[in-house]
Amino acid sequence: MFAIDFGARSIKVLKLNKVSDGYELDSFGTTMSPEGAIANGEILNPIVVADALSDLLSKIRIKDNRAIIAITGQKLIIREIILPQMEEKEILPGVLWEAPKYVPYNLDEAVIDAEQIEEFVEKDGNLMMKVLLVAVPKTVIQPYMDVLKKARIIPKIVDISSAANIRAFDLYLNKEESKEKEKEKDKETKEKENVESITEVILSMGASTTILTLAEKGNLKFARDILIGGNDITKAIAKSLNITFNEAEKLKREIKLITTSEGTETGEEKVNEGERIMLKILDQLAKEVRKSLNYYKTQNQQVKYSKIILCGGGANIVGIEEFLTNEFEISTKVGDPLKGISIEEGEFDLKRLKKIKSTLATVIGLAKRER
Repeated sequence: MFAIDFGARSIKVLKLNKVSDGYELDSFGTTMSPEGAIANGEILNPIVVADALSDLLSKIRIKDNRAIIAITGQKLIIREIILPQMEEKEILPGVLWEAPKYVPYNLDEAVIDAEQIEEFVEKDGNLMMKVLLVAVPKTVIQPYMDVLKKARIIPKIVDISSAANIRAFDLYLNKEESKEKEKEKDKETKEKENVESITEVILSMGASTTILTLAEKGNLKFARDILIGGNDITKAIAKSLNITFNEAEKLKREIKLITTSEGTETGEEKVNEGERIMLKILDQLAKEVRKSLNYYKTQNQQVKYSKIILCGGGANIVGIEEFLTNEFEISTKVGDPLKGISIEEGEFDLKRLKKIKSTLATVIGLAKRER
């Protein structure tokens, strides 16, 4: 499928083809987002974004004109709700009845969707279902539609970034137990067991925001946009050291979070000050992540966080894996969204792909969506 990811720092387009043993890369391209045109999951200047997208598409010559896109941002509401079991056609009306409890804006001014996650039986024998409620204001969606219209792209699906990130790392996540194995378990014994839910954390550290996603058995359980990103580190370094944004960005890439005695060509004093600033911003980010992990744990008893999968531009910070592992005492690994995707060596610049792969998680996850 042909996918587009509108990021604050860059716009990514990518197309995957489904093959017998997985996926193969058909085409991809990236371009810098116009300055100030995209921030915190919202398109603020559709005209310049559409021009940048059109230029990118003309360069890489993607012929497909039907694309899947993703939205995110603090105005996006994602909630898991419990309803009595019902037919598929009844789910959305049922969700709309419950939505005012969870959506803080007028439902008439929002786009709302729902998807069944799983079915279960309560202790009293009632058949119930867990449903994912998704809502976003129409004012957030419309600029995306304006961009696509100007670029002559037809929106095939509007997805959410967290769901895309889960698909991007499907090979890293615990799979749901087979139905056969589930049936083998004695129901009475299962009820008495103090079973922990294995929850996996995906942190997508972008330029303006960090998207926290929690997944269980490959299902989206919780998502939050934290308004701290790589640009906050760069701006803080630039201000403190009185250097330009581009100079600060270059310095940020040279900094090691674990201070060593080795100097750098930019000067050890600058690097040490840059590291101090970087750690200060990352501590703020870690504090917000911890709040969300604790909140989810209080809402869902017996939760065990098994791993953190890191992606986005922030995944390239030297020492970030060790920092997060020590901070949360949870094993942290930079995920490779290209894992399991076949790539024709002569067709693509593999060196460049390897360099930017952490930023491609969302667009790859979108392209993996099959319906």
